[in-house]
Amino acid sequence: MTTTIQLKYMPDRPESLTGSWLTGQFAGLHARIQNADAEPSPDSWIALAEDWNALKAYAEGERARISHAYAKNLADEQAEARERANREGVTPVLEKGNAHLVAAVLASPHRTALGQRFGEQYLAVLEIGLETIAPINSELRVQTGELAKSYDKLIAGGEVEVAGEKMTLAVARGKTSSEDAATRKEAYFAYYGWYRDHQAELAEIFSKQVGLRDQMGRNLGHDSFIPLGYAGMERTDYGPSEVNRFRNAVREFASPLYKAQRVRQAAALGTKTLKPWDTGYHPELSLPSGIAKPVDGQLDKMGRVFDRLSPKLASHFERMRAENLIDLENRKGKGAGAYCTSFPDEERVAILCNSTGNEGDIGTLTHEMGHAFQGWESQWIEAIELRWPTSDACEVHSMGMEFLSLPYLDEFFSPKNLETFTRNRWAKAVEILCYVSVIDEFQHWVYATPTATCDERDDEFVRLKNIYMPGVDWSGEAAQFEPLRWYAQLHVFRYPFYYIDYAIAETGAMQLGLIDLEDHEACLATYLELCRLGGTKSVLSIFEGAGLRSPFDPEVIRDLMGHAAAVLDLKV
Repeated sequence: MTTTIQLKYMPDRPESLTGSWLTGQFAGLHARIQNADAEPSPDSWIALAEDWNALKAYAEGERARISHAYAKNLADEQAEARERANREGVTPVLEKGNAHLVAAVLASPHRTALGQRFGEQYLAVLEIGLETIAPINSELRVQTGELAKSYDKLIAGGEVEVAGEKMTLAVARGKTSSEDAATRKEAYFAYYGWYRDHQAELAEIFSKQVGLRDQMGRNLGHDSFIPLGYAGMERTDYGPSEVNRFRNAVREFASPLYKAQRVRQAAALGTKTLKPWDTGYHPELSLPSGIAKPVDGQLDKMGRVFDRLSPKLASHFERMRAENLIDLENRKGKGAGAYCTSFPDEERVAILCNSTGNEGDIGTLTHEMGHAFQGWESQWIEAIELRWPTSDACEVHSMGMEFLSLPYLDEFFSPKNLETFTRNRWAKAVEILCYVSVIDEFQHWVYATPTATCDERDDEFVRLKNIYMPGVDWSGEAAQFEPLRWYAQLHVFRYPFYYIDYAIAETGAMQLGLIDLEDHEACLATYLELCRLGGTKSVLSIFEGAGLRSPFDPEVIRDLMGHAAAVLDLKV
């Protein structure tokens, strides 16, 4: 079916977006600043900001379309060339032009009026983001982006052999949760063996990124990259000290439960200790391999889930299907992981997954659709900076949808399997808090210690992993794989400091899950309102407005882990 795309912003546009065209557009906007400042009324500044917003919508939409097309096939040389041309020839111009206008807005006598026009969070987002687009770091940002693409291509092209069958890394990872112990171990050795064999190449990419990011921070007068990393995540109402307090609560209340889970898992498997290649399968919590096959049938079933959950949300899902905005199945050359993106000038949202037919596909699809639902519901917001909240709030929508959809997943599972899947979601919540904390504290250490060697980084990762995630036996042949998991975490390479967001949001999602058990209609209404808010409020304001307790209250994690322990019948 051919989709006619309606362009809300700048319908009269060039055939392709170029840096030279964008330079001319910004020159015209910049020329209007002096007169807008001089006028007693804010009307000229508001008109200027509206035109700037339209230009950003077009430029960001084009960037997203190009990037999304490339992610679908990283072996497509034409798509790669378009992505590189945009990243190297357009993005620096966009950042430079935006930086000039952001500084002008913040210095304008009409600043307050602009905040009133576009929303209370508008000025805060512009202000904290100013350093992230500083022209002094423009070339360094291009270089780190090129290194990230090198990482993407390497992972996307990775193939291994399991049971005589050649497969992508994503398919091999799926087989690490097989019911068959021999298959689990072979798949684990193949998957992490690939990372071991490419460890030096991946480490070199990351070392270069760390050096460049450290220089970015120092160019702006910081002692390290950390403040710039936080600014990049637009964190306006908390900093490293609050995050450290959050991790402390995870260590106190979640890590002991994680260890108890692993002890229970070893007992269920009939093994004395739990080896890493057995962590993916729990006889009491795992579902049969391939339970979500065929992959091409998942969308029909998920459509029925959303029909039962909310007709409003279901309409977004069906539109995405009709307009080919869901790319579901894993294939060679496809970008790793899963994500949701948007094209603000089209007012459309798309997702990409790497589904292989295992139970994890269902959680991933509901997760990404949670992002998509928020994206659709936030299209009313004019300022494109505010259509998406910060990642720590974004992930409440995605993880919250994982919990809200649970009662309707009988479209996929039998009643018994659905009960198991639901219990496993709470087990995963424990693991999310622990693993995310490892990655977050690791990144803080990396950027506070930018001259560390590759071996020192690996040693620190292992040390932190054993603090937050005890209960796994890494002795013997397992030792070779112990430092490798972070190399498979694309956020570390692509989005520095984007990870604690998942744990912060998980506390909100778990709270939504508990509210849903008491009053489904009220919970759904709260969820829809959260989606509509988009990024018009900061994360703590969003939590408060939804009646959710602050993630930085240690008692929140204590209470949530108490519920998880009860669901999982564990005592610590």
